[in-house]
Amino acid sequence: MDPTEPESSWILPIRISVRSWHIPLPDLDRNLLEYALYKASDELIRYPLSGATVQVQHGTAVFLFGLPTPNPMITALEHRCRQLQKVAKNYLYADVGIEIGQSVPMRELPPEKLDESLAQQRYDRERILFMKQARSSDDASLHQILDYIENHLQEQMTREDIAHFVHFHPSYLSRFFRKKTGWSLSEYIVSQRIEHAKTMLAQSELRISHIMNRLGYDNLSHFTRTFKKLTGYTPLQYRNKIH
Repeated sequence: MDPTEPESSWILPIRISVRSWHIPLPDLDRNLLEYALYKASDELIRYPLSGATVQVQHGTAVFLFGLPTPNPMITALEHRCRQLQKVAKNYLYADVGIEIGQSVPMRELPPEKLDESLAQQRYDRERILFMKQARSSDDASLHQILDYIENHLQEQMTREDIAHFVHFHPSYLSRFFRKKTGWSLSEYIVSQRIEHAKTMLAQSELRISHIMNRLGYDNLSHFTRTFKKLTGYTPLQYRNKIH
C-alpha cells in the first residue's frame, strides 16, 4: 500500500534535549528539573494529540500517533516547540534543543514474522525502557499503581480496585495513568500478563492451563486469542519456538 494514501496513519517523533543548564545544579535538583521538562513537553507539545511522552537520557521524547499525513501541522508544532524552549529557559534554567524527526507510516506486521521484525524488537525495548523509567520516577502514586498491578496479576482486578487502593476516583485514575504512561490501564495489565506468560512458557514446563489460571484467565480461548494478538503466536507455538 502506498503510505501517502489517505487511509495511512503516521508516527512523528520529537526529541527534546538539554544542551546546557544556566546554573550549577546538584543531581537531585537536576533530576527534578528534567522531570519538569518531561511534564512541560507533554503539556505543550503532545497534548491534546494522541501519543506518548517519555523521559530519556538528558531529555524527553514525544511520539505523536495516528497522524493523517506525513507532515501534519508542522508550523503549529514548531510554535509549540518554541514555547517549550521559552518555558525551559525562563523557569527550568535550561537551554533545550528540539528536533522534529521524520514521520514514518504505521504498518501492520504479519504475525508469523512478528518476533523477527525490527519493529517488534524496538517495541520490546521501549516497553522495558518505560518500565524502568516509570519505576525510577519520583511519582509515589505511579509507583503504588504499578506495584499493585504487579502483585495482583493473578486476580480479576478492576479499575475500581486499583482506584480504591491509591485513593483515587476511578475516572481520575484512568486519566492519570494514561497521562503518565501513554497506556490505558487495561492495555498495561494485559501486556504485563502476557509478558509473565511468555516467561513461564519459556522457563517452566507448566501446562498452559495452569499458566493461564495463574494470570487471572479462566477461559483458554480468550487467553489464546489475547496471547496471539500481542505476540503473533499461540501459547503452544510460542513455547515450541522458544524451546
